[in-house]
Amino acid sequence: MLELTEISPTARERIEEIGVADLMIGIFSPITPDQFETAMNAVCESVGRLYTHVRTVVVHAGDEPVSARNDVRILSVPALKQDTQADSAHALMSTFHSLFGLAELLHTRAAAVIVSRLETVTPQWIYRLIRPVVELDFDLVTPCYSHARFEGLLNSGVVSPFTRALYGKQIQHPLGPDFAFSKKFGAHMLSKAGKNRNGVLGRSLASISVDAACDGFEICQAHVGERRYPPPDWLNQSSVLTHVLDPVFHEVEVHAPYWQRVRGSQPVPTFGEGTVFQGDSEALDVRRMIESFHLGYRNLQEVWGVVLPPGTLLELSKLVRLAPDQFRMPDRLWARILYDFALGYRLRNITQDHLIRAMTPLYLAWVASYALELGTADFRVAEQRLEQLALAFEAAKPYVLSRWRWPDRFNP
Repeated sequence: MLELTEISPTARERIEEIGVADLMIGIFSPITPDQFETAMNAVCESVGRLYTHVRTVVVHAGDEPVSARNDVRILSVPALKQDTQADSAHALMSTFHSLFGLAELLHTRAAAVIVSRLETVTPQWIYRLIRPVVELDFDLVTPCYSHARFEGLLNSGVVSPFTRALYGKQIQHPLGPDFAFSKKFGAHMLSKAGKNRNGVLGRSLASISVDAACDGFEICQAHVGERRYPPPDWLNQSSVLTHVLDPVFHEVEVHAPYWQRVRGSQPVPTFGEGTVFQGDSEALDVRRMIESFHLGYRNLQEVWGVVLPPGTLLELSKLVRLAPDQFRMPDRLWARILYDFALGYRLRNITQDHLIRAMTPLYLAWVASYALELGTADFRVAEQRLEQLALAFEAAKPYVLSRWRWPDRFNP
């Protein structure tokens, strides 16, 4: 949480100069002066489309005096510099909580965070993100992005179906990172933002959607536009998986009493229409992914044997024998593997970092299977295929319930 005592007297004076505001928009993506100018024009246009006038403040990392653009105040806060420039989940979440703290100091009733690269952020993007909170009383707005078919697969193949099945909300991008919040939800996140023994905020981006679902807040999602992802290094995914799945699995432990009572899933209100990504999908080298899976099968049997029950290991042995062009991982198997690793994270029979890294060849196997099955099909076929995957995760939920309650039953 960003306390008044943690910011400089100059920044405090800027906050007091602004006084109060209705809406705060934090811009935390890498930015040039020209991009900031374009972003401010987009903010002014999007705020102008709202039915009622809202006193708006744009917050960014910097050390300039308070200024204004078409009645939108601009607040630069030096205390945000370190967090916005650090490339870590803890740093980003710390920045989010700093925004929550600033929103409380300015008594705003809504706040939004923009982390995606600004060249893709349009007035419509911002308007669709802020309107449900400002005008329709939602507590959390999560984004729906359009992107190439083989981008964002860690979200669409792992995080989204996993989160949907456990917590019962059909949220396309549970980890955002572009969100809008109500004052009530921001205060709620601040109240739960305890720090660990190293002084680092103990919550993560994974906690945002999960807390909202488990604690009864009103959630919706909005089609905001395209999101550009950096080209993935498919054969070096271990650190990425750890970065993403460590907090996701942690939230499963924290909220186990809630998700064990959830059955099925419900759609959340969705605003705007999705658009078709106009760029080309980069071809995937599935051959090397399958080779990585084969290597993992040979070298990680000891680790996998701690996490996966004998029946799953038997199914993996059948995958190893498939010809590359026939390589397919069944949805049911992939869902069970994710659930097995979530349980392994909880049991701590091996270090959690080692456990998640050992999952990398299995993730690459799923990616290869998905890419081979999808082939050159268009985005509508891809959407239908991912919906089938999500339903498979829901159908497999009794499996994780049983394993969670009686973990030894599956490992004789």
